Amino acid sequence: MAGIAGIRGADNGELGTMLNRIKHRGPHEVWINQTGDISLGCCELNVGGVSKDGSHHVSNGKSAVILDGRIYNPETASMTDAEAVLYFYDKFGPQFAQNLDGDFACAISNDGKLMLARDTVGVKPLYYGHNDGRLCFASEVKGLVGIVDDIKEFPPGYVYSQELGFQRYTSQAVETPDFENYEQAKRVTYQLLTEAVEKRMEDNTVGGILLSGGLDSSLIIYIAHQIKPDIEAFTVSMEDGKDLPLAQDVTKYLGIKHHVLIFDEKEINEILPQAIYHQEMFEESCIHGAIANFLAARFVSPHTKCILTGEGADEFFAGYDGQFKQGKNQEEVASIVDKLINVAYNTALQRLDRLNAANSIESRTPFLDSKVVDFCMKIPISCKIHGPEQVGKWVLRQAFEGCLPEHIIYQTKRFFAQGSGVAGIMRAMAERHISSKELLEHNKIEGNPRLSSIEELYYYRIFKERFPQPAFAQLVGRWDPFRPDFFAR
Repeated sequence: MAGIAGIRGADNGELGTMLNRIKHRGPHEVWINQTGDISLGCCELNVGGVSKDGSHHVSNGKSAVILDGRIYNPETASMTDAEAVLYFYDKFGPQFAQNLDGDFACAISNDGKLMLARDTVGVKPLYYGHNDGRLCFASEVKGLVGIVDDIKEFPPGYVYSQELGFQRYTSQAVETPDFENYEQAKRVTYQLLTEAVEKRMEDNTVGGILLSGGLDSSLIIYIAHQIKPDIEAFTVSMEDGKDLPLAQDVTKYLGIKHHVLIFDEKEINEILPQAIYHQEMFEESCIHGAIANFLAARFVSPHTKCILTGEGADEFFAGYDGQFKQGKNQEEVASIVDKLINVAYNTALQRLDRLNAANSIESRTPFLDSKVVDFCMKIPISCKIHGPEQVGKWVLRQAFEGCLPEHIIYQTKRFFAQGSGVAGIMRAMAERHISSKELLEHNKIEGNPRLSSIEELYYYRIFKERFPQPAFAQLVGRWDPFRPDFFAR
């Protein structure tokens, strides 16, 4: 992981300011390259193992690259991640991004020209804006506060240069098999997810798994345990959290060392402003999950700088049953599932990235592997959602049937905040500060974002203290598919 930032145009000291604001993403090294009127900067996190220090930046005198993310192409296995990006740029020019297998946001300076790119899922973040004719960009919104006149999120699956503008690309880096029947779909799902975990563990930097006790993280720790028997699990929960007993069942079944942190309302109160600032959001469900995510990353930090998570399975294997079950027919169900995939980059994935990064933790997401995602898009919705009860993630559950106890494989979906016990306390906390009348008044004011609950208004006010410009509120993703503006985005 790294924090990246840059300026096309004169640098009047702003680059140093931007890097300082995102130094939590990479506290071990600051690297700056200036060529002509293009200045690039990188804050590097060294994660250990056989991963080389300084792997997120490179310069050969003619070109320079800064990168947040990891590149997994086999042909560049002996290179650092930044060297791999430069290799593909030298080979394919502006078409380099479509040939990368990995999670990335990157910038390339070459012959006085700047090119930016972001992976197709949007695992790694990137924002940009303008000031006095200059283009500025950074990994996080906070890096650009007070520096640019406008601010926008760089869209996933695009490359940009001043000469070409924004161009969407389709990944050509991976190819996955088609399948003739359901049994084949199960076998390929098992194979691709196993391979995705393996390649994220090849550099021997992964020191643990964030284990909620839900299906997705339980499957990841099952696979990781086959590769590294001494892998460790980390769980955070409130005293009566419903997910904790399930997490304990998984670690006992596999014989894995299990670190557990119990937290209470006092800690929620203390870290809420930090979580909102680092997450750069006020959306209700994302803030719920932010507390447990932030505490988990802080808990992990003394033990390891690199962890695996189960993020992405709910989106690509149709796990949000509380949402898609509201569809009135198969077309509406499929539309909701597709939309939840399309907004993941600035909802669930943004939460995961920011709150781990806030604690200088690199998170790796096997469910968002290029091959896994590509194959998931081939699987029909009828294989993901099963039976009259509309059980989500069906092909995933059946692919790993017998690997873990049945009550783990076939458990029902709970949001992280529900499973950890956070949601109810946060709702009561907001009700002590905000009234229903205040919410109604807020939503009547033209230009205000439409908020769905007094909780959101409570979080929104905290958010505005750190991000006062209206442009920043407009960046906040909306997750709930039943909001009136959800399908308009």
